[in-house]
Amino acid sequence: MIVKDLILYQVATDRDYKVGDKIIFDASTQNGQFNRVYNFSFKIDSLRPSDIVYSNANKKFGRFKNKETLYQLANRLEYYDVLVKELALEEVRQEKFSNLPSRLHSMYLSLSKEAMLENFESMASSLEKKGKHFQAVAVKCNGNIFKAGKFYMSREAESYDYYRKKAYGYWGQKDLKDEEVKEILFQGEAEIVEIFAEIKK
Repeated sequence: MIVKDLILYQVATDRDYKVGDKIIFDASTQNGQFNRVYNFSFKIDSLRPSDIVYSNANKKFGRFKNKETLYQLANRLEYYDVLVKELALEEVRQEKFSNLPSRLHSMYLSLSKEAMLENFESMASSLEKKGKHFQAVAVKCNGNIFKAGKFYMSREAESYDYYRKKAYGYWGQKDLKDEEVKEILFQGEAEIVEIFAEIKK
């Protein structure tokens, strides 16, 4: 859907936006989701996660020495699920819904200020987000948006084929009511028009 001067909302992470900043999101933009899919290394201290688990499993009294290692393993499993899901979504989008904004090259936005501020509080209070810079911002959008939510793609640790089949439902949704919208993908020119809150951790 093409929009002009539509105000939407975002929790920006490590962007250091200023009011008046203009950002272009197009097919060459590498957003956070793109980096999670294409640039994330799964190694932990130069080792494959599977090697760490095998090593512990093969020891008579194999145990992980600290919670940090367990957290890192869980994190790698989570990111692998992101990778499989997002690649399947993008493949189906390119094949059947190429007119819609890509999840890997879009700005992620909220329809309501209230939902964005709730998300801002949740993200900013998370212990694992140490060292991050969060901003709750209003964005004026001129370009193409896609609303998703009624059919939501969560991380389910399923197969590539499973995610591909679900992707048709995700990209095929339209005419959502405002209360059904969970995320908005945007490509085009975004202008920061207001900063409501800011936290540097």
